Amino acid sequence: MPPAALSESGSPRSGEEQCFWKALVDLAAMENANQAGLAAFVGVSQGYVSKILSGKQMPKHGLRRRFAAFFELSYEEMLALGRERLENQAYLPEGEGSRRYHVREPQYGGEATGRPASTGADNAALKSMLRDIRAREMHQVYYTEVPLREATGSMGGGSTETGDRTLTYLSFRTEWIRSKGNPEYMTVIRAFGDSMDPTITDGSVVLIDEGRRQFVKNKVYYLRYNGQMYIKRLVEREGHLAIASDNDPNVLLVSDADDFEIIGRCIWTAKDLD
Repeated sequence: MPPAALSESGSPRSGEEQCFWKALVDLAAMENANQAGLAAFVGVSQGYVSKILSGKQMPKHGLRRRFAAFFELSYEEMLALGRERLENQAYLPEGEGSRRYHVREPQYGGEATGRPASTGADNAALKSMLRDIRAREMHQVYYTEVPLREATGSMGGGSTETGDRTLTYLSFRTEWIRSKGNPEYMTVIRAFGDSMDPTITDGSVVLIDEGRRQFVKNKVYYLRYNGQMYIKRLVEREGHLAIASDNDPNVLLVSDADDFEIIGRCIWTAKDLD
């Protein structure tokens, strides 16, 4: 077994440890990191840092975070970087072991420094990955992604499309969407029909909060009624729950015998322009 595949206990590394080690070695090479300075920052001996960079030992989780901080990265960013670097290396053919990739042994530039040798092209690729990872991390700080589901809601005769397969994701400002509720319970669907016009127009995408399933008078909901999916306003008529459209005065009373369920409240809408 090559030394680059050993953990601190001498056992094979996990995938997470492989990713961390790859990022650490590549960053140390690109930044020409001084082992003594790295050791002082992390709080270990220089000899221990040398063993880590050579693949003979793997630090425990808490120490790995301090190594990441030396390069002004979060631990999660280190893992993402290492994962991308490993995935860009040669893959093992089918059937050759359980590892998805193989790890090349580092070629050290000098016995005194113990730094892996690297090329200008490799450094450029690493810097590009770093920029992409930091951009994604920054995006995740300010934006929250919500899945656009395959399911649709009808604002007319009903829809039978109830698929929960994710087609893509829409990004919302985190501060705004958290002011509306918990994004973990939110999804986006397409709405078709004209019965809710002008509140929700045909072809709109509608943000649904599935954490809000309680009935509140005069709010718009995504709901199931007798096997069909609708986006309608729920009202109260003569002491009964009723389904209403915004451009039709008629309402449909919901009885105990009906198959009825509130899936979630509609809290935002947008539409394509012709």
